Amino acid sequence: MAMRRWTVLIVPQGAGATREVRVSARALKLLCGFSAVFTAALLALTFTAVSKAADLSRLDRLERSNEILAGELSKMTTMVGMLTDTLGAITEQDRTIRLLAGMEPSNPDVLQAGIGGPQGPRSEDDLLLLESELGQRALAARVDLETLNRRALMLASSFRQAADTLSQFTDRLSHTPSIMPVDGFVSSGFSTSRLHPLFKENRPHEGTDVVAPAGASIVATAAGRVVDVGNKSGYGLVVTLDHGDGIQTRYAHCSRILVQVGDSVERGGKIAEVGRTGWATNNHVHYEVLVHGRQVNPATWIFGERIVD
Repeated sequence: MAMRRWTVLIVPQGAGATREVRVSARALKLLCGFSAVFTAALLALTFTAVSKAADLSRLDRLERSNEILAGELSKMTTMVGMLTDTLGAITEQDRTIRLLAGMEPSNPDVLQAGIGGPQGPRSEDDLLLLESELGQRALAARVDLETLNRRALMLASSFRQAADTLSQFTDRLSHTPSIMPVDGFVSSGFSTSRLHPLFKENRPHEGTDVVAPAGASIVATAAGRVVDVGNKSGYGLVVTLDHGDGIQTRYAHCSRILVQVGDSVERGGKIAEVGRTGWATNNHVHYEVLVHGRQVNPATWIFGERIVD
């Protein structure tokens, strides 16, 4: 059987002779096969080159991303240190406020807000992070931030307790008699027995006499409410204040009363003027402090600058 051949005519566009090229079917098949193999190899090489270039680009971006992540972790570590210092300063203020409020300082070990006991199983994400240095730093930063958050919450709770107690304590202080009722000098103190200047016999003196010029201002020695105003035997013009918790103060021998029953007054507020009404030999204030209705020595209730509103 004769071998089949293919004839290819090459016709030039301009002048020139037409050429014939005879190719056998086998040669044509070989040529087509080689072309197919060459094309496939070229495509494979091109794909490999493109993939490698893409991988290099992704690797470059990943390295850049890791550099940025490392920088952010460094900033976070610095911020954790700053927050730790800030919480330390706040802890000192918390201790001071609790002392002012008459409370025991918080336990320093408790305020560290540490976590004890065995650690539970780690998540797959955590295990993956542990495989790299950056991942380990990220986990450490997370632990530090969680600890700081717990400390902040505990301090906030401690501050609320101290603030509430201090508010109550401050209110109690403002209602505690603590200053002189008038600017003058003490002529006679509290005594269970003294020679009465008018009756010339020994009698209890259940208050403190403070001599001052006529008309001088008599002030409330603590915040309170006016519960009694009037002219009483021996006391002359007198005003009585109630400060709560069974504590009252009484101001006698006044020349003029400037308040009325039901009025609220603050420590240092003017309530009367010095006089010599009642059983008095000169201008002065007879000042009494009563606790649950019983007179006590006013000298023990005068603290000067140690009590501040």
